Amino acid sequence: MFFEFFKKEILSALKQPMIYIFLGIVTLLCLGATASDKVMIGGAIGNIHSNSPSVVITFTLVLSIFGILFAAAFFNNAALRDFNNGFNEILFSAPIRKRDYFLGRFLGALVLSTIPLLGVFIGIFLGSIIGPAFDSIDPEKFGPTPWLGFLWCYFIIVVPNMFITGAIIFGLSSIFRSTTVSFVGAVILLVGYIVGLTLSSDIENETIAALVDFFGSSAIGLETKYYTPVEKNTLLPSIYSYLGLNRLIWFSFSILSTFIFYKIFSFEVKRKMKKEETHTKEINTTFNKPSLHHHFTSATDWVQFVSFLKINFKNITKSNTFKILIICNLILILIDFFQGYEYYGLKSYPVTFHIIESISQNSSLIIMIIIIFYSGELIWQNRDAHINEVIDSTPHSSFLSLLSNVISIILSVCLLYFINTCIGILYQLYHGYFNIKLDVYVITFFLERLPYVITITLICTFIHVIINHKYIGYGASVLLLLGSEIFFSFADIRSKMLRIGETPYIKYSDMNAFGPNVEGALWFNAYWVLLGILLLLIGSLMWSRGTSNSFIDRLRNLKNNADTSYIGGISLIGIVWAAVAAVIYYNTQIINSYKSSDEKEMVQVNYEKKFKKYENTPQPVITDVNYNISIYPKEGDVYTVNKLTLKNKSTSPIDTLFFTTDENWSLEFLIPNCQEVFHDKETGFRKFAFSSPLEAGESIQLVIKSNYISEGFYNGSASTKIIENGTFFNNLDILPQIGYSKNFEIDDKFKRREHQLKERERAPKLNKNHEHCFKNYLTNGTADWVNISTTISTSNDQLAVAPGSLVNQWSQGGRNYFTYKVDHPSQGFASFISARYEVKRKKWNGIDLEVYYIKEHEVNVPKMINAMERSLKYYTENFGPYFHKQARIIEFPRYSTFAQAFPGTMPYSEAFGFVIDLEDENENNIIDAVIAHEMAHQWWAHQEIGADMQGSTMLTESFAEYSALMVMKQNSDDIKMKNFLKYNMNRYLSGRSMEKEKELPLYKVENQGYIHYGKGSLIMYALQDYIGEETVNGTLKDFLTDFRYKEPPYPTSIDFLNHLENKVPDSLHYLVDDWFKEITLYDYRLTNAEVTQSDSLYTYTLAIEATKFHSDSLGNEKEAPLNDWVDIGLYEDNDEQQLIYVERVKLNQNQTELKITTDKKAVKAAVDPKRILIERIYSDNTVKVNSKG
Repeated sequence: MFFEFFKKEILSALKQPMIYIFLGIVTLLCLGATASDKVMIGGAIGNIHSNSPSVVITFTLVLSIFGILFAAAFFNNAALRDFNNGFNEILFSAPIRKRDYFLGRFLGALVLSTIPLLGVFIGIFLGSIIGPAFDSIDPEKFGPTPWLGFLWCYFIIVVPNMFITGAIIFGLSSIFRSTTVSFVGAVILLVGYIVGLTLSSDIENETIAALVDFFGSSAIGLETKYYTPVEKNTLLPSIYSYLGLNRLIWFSFSILSTFIFYKIFSFEVKRKMKKEETHTKEINTTFNKPSLHHHFTSATDWVQFVSFLKINFKNITKSNTFKILIICNLILILIDFFQGYEYYGLKSYPVTFHIIESISQNSSLIIMIIIIFYSGELIWQNRDAHINEVIDSTPHSSFLSLLSNVISIILSVCLLYFINTCIGILYQLYHGYFNIKLDVYVITFFLERLPYVITITLICTFIHVIINHKYIGYGASVLLLLGSEIFFSFADIRSKMLRIGETPYIKYSDMNAFGPNVEGALWFNAYWVLLGILLLLIGSLMWSRGTSNSFIDRLRNLKNNADTSYIGGISLIGIVWAAVAAVIYYNTQIINSYKSSDEKEMVQVNYEKKFKKYENTPQPVITDVNYNISIYPKEGDVYTVNKLTLKNKSTSPIDTLFFTTDENWSLEFLIPNCQEVFHDKETGFRKFAFSSPLEAGESIQLVIKSNYISEGFYNGSASTKIIENGTFFNNLDILPQIGYSKNFEIDDKFKRREHQLKERERAPKLNKNHEHCFKNYLTNGTADWVNISTTISTSNDQLAVAPGSLVNQWSQGGRNYFTYKVDHPSQGFASFISARYEVKRKKWNGIDLEVYYIKEHEVNVPKMINAMERSLKYYTENFGPYFHKQARIIEFPRYSTFAQAFPGTMPYSEAFGFVIDLEDENENNIIDAVIAHEMAHQWWAHQEIGADMQGSTMLTESFAEYSALMVMKQNSDDIKMKNFLKYNMNRYLSGRSMEKEKELPLYKVENQGYIHYGKGSLIMYALQDYIGEETVNGTLKDFLTDFRYKEPPYPTSIDFLNHLENKVPDSLHYLVDDWFKEITLYDYRLTNAEVTQSDSLYTYTLAIEATKFHSDSLGNEKEAPLNDWVDIGLYEDNDEQQLIYVERVKLNQNQTELKITTDKKAVKAAVDPKRILIERIYSDNTVKVNSKG
């Protein structure tokens, strides 16, 4: 009988359309994502093939989330079909065995639930054929068909995940015989998956996440996170890892769960026992028949509406489903809370905006489930209970009945948000944080959350009314909300008038409150809510009452259901909605029009095709600039008058000036003896012809007026640079680019081929005698060392800050004015900031240390001042003088999260610098490190800067990051530094796995952040450990002395290596080649450690395996000869916090046995205990010491 049930389960499902619909959806999604760049699921970037094993795994994991829904459909149907059809009593009276029935149904549903996910493999296979055939994607993006990858994903991901999911859903459905309970089980599984992802976001919890994530996503991520592009194209994750352990744990759990549910399952139908009737003495009572008044008024409607609302709200909030959803919601939020908003090992204060964002991110899924589920459940609850005809026959308004459904759902979401808010506030109080902004909680809800909830609830209710089928209505709701996003992305539709419930970008900032898009958000909120109400009014006319359910019959009844007043109401709402739509359209499509991504791409293509020929045409460079800037914060406007001095530093006359301009800024050029002769409005490229050429060595003064005027609101976002409090922009915003700018070119190699553009270099090849040595990589030939002065004004309640010393300050006409002058010719890079600031000041060796901040972010300010002081002390002692009279840190709103160095001035985002909890951090931390890094740029970038070619960012970013590490090292030890260096190690190793073009050695880095930040700092730090801090710093100082503020030609990485090679001992000269000129990785393993004791001495015998690899640009590794020095260390404790012995030894064999004798007793031994060598797997470098004999 087992095979009969198994076969029947599969064959009956194959006769239904559902399985083919699911399979088709998955196939189409994967086909689109493989055959086109318009649909994004993940995985295929740069050199990673669109059909690589890595992409197959990613697609399978992502769509396994939808697999929960597939599993819920098939397993729930298998468990409940006989009961729902009333066939169970007949079937169970037959001589069948429970085992055959239970396992037959279960395994049949398991097979069915895996079929839709076969669409992943079908879609990828078809996409790899169709994409190149229709020329929608470059054929080079495909490798061989990954047949083994398909099989691996099916048996390692699909089958286990569906088995895990099915065990829970089928078991719950079988025991409780309720679709709702199985639905709750699916939600719990989804929450568990999200918990695993949340844990995996922190490198400290990766191992735990790899085990608790039942889908295996975190385990696969841990196993493959350092895979190079070539490995992602060829390798499958090993199951002899945490992945295998994960699969074993959860497969065992699933078998156990299935066994328990099997034991509990019974053919018997449990019936509720009726309470015995209580016999009481009969009392004769005379009842008076109530008199009926058949008169219905608005008061009656109100009473009915309130009655419906109370019943619906009670049904929702008292249902077990809602209670479980609240519990799931709280689990997600609390886990995220206690993760603590970590940033490089530090936790943020529980500021209100962090709490609100955590609540929003973690409750959004639960809220969507509540809306989708109850929008159908409330409509169908009477029909499922078979009392709908009784209720439908009563005299009540269909619209009010539906409206009560909608409002009851909205109220339940409000209740959920209230609970979440209370939890958030309690969490803040628990951590001793008392700056609780209740108004922000409330406004966020009413501005961002509530309008969206209202819109989605109205639309989902409308869908259920129109479709009039419970489960198809659910499917249509999910498809509309999720599928529409995929469609809009594919069609490149950006208008928020079409994207359901969307509004302009809102992000709360302690500095600037809710930002510049509140007006637009209010208009869009009104637009969507009115549209939802309009749909509900129309839908109520088609609500099925009685036995007539066909769509045609309901259409025919439209006229009968609508009276004059109702039609008037619909018309009024429609007119108001149309008026709101007209206002939005005027603002977002006419006043503030925008380009689609395809249109932007074509502008870039046309720019390059038309004007690339002017790239190397000589242009004058900026030598002096005076900015006169007027900021109007409340209006969001900026007016500037900029006086520039340009000098022809070429050897030939210049007869034409070229400018590349930004369409968001209105420009006026006042150039003596020069006339505009060409303006390409599409690209912003402009030409000005001199009446007589500008001769070599001659200079010219000109004025450029540049204004930014805000008008209306935007589809996406108004400028977050020019705002009411916290304006922050730079000279690159207000000045046009002189000449042709390669930064505007398309850099994706496949898109370039699509548009017939030549292959593009990210940076010119490293060449000491190249013409690009006469340009630096920051200004690209538009300026060298520039004299900068600024007069800047703002409103009378704000301070305005620009680089340089403050030479004058005054107030006039209700505005504040400031004049700044940079103390030394510097890079042509200047910031302009205005806000309502507090200022903390301190003098250090004649230098003004200043922090500009808002009052509520004052807690870290003293530590920031100290960090600047420590940095200045170390850098002036080791690298040379500081050439400015001030060093400023200036807070700006969290619309961006970075810090940046301008001459003597360092803007620092409120998002992490000012809200990280440093109360117990008396040692090194990332906030001090960021300050030290930006301070280091006052030497590395603002005193010397590399030529515009490969290797240039090593001379600035790598040196700055190394300098920051050395500042931290002064108050630290090797173990504490190791705990910090791991983040840079992870940054490099994970970054190289995402490389879009090719990884290069450090000395040829092409502005690749993971190399110049992550790898560069590690190599420089390791270098000082090998050859000495004084030697490395002395080399850097000599290099800086040779090139400080020097006119072109600019230095290259070759110049630095020439300095370095003279300082490195012969025995360590291989380090220059391995670390700077090659891509070198190590693989050290300590396979055994034993100790013998003789008197007070301990002799340790260590068995070491060692391999060195050189990698090419794609990640292909080749073993290199080994003759390297490496540290061997001993730990006193199991936690590896007490490093009691370090010895540097030379290894020249792959397997070596070493003996170390010392008076130190150790419990662990390690290779490279400071973790300063680049190694992908470090866990096998350390072992416990075993006693011998």
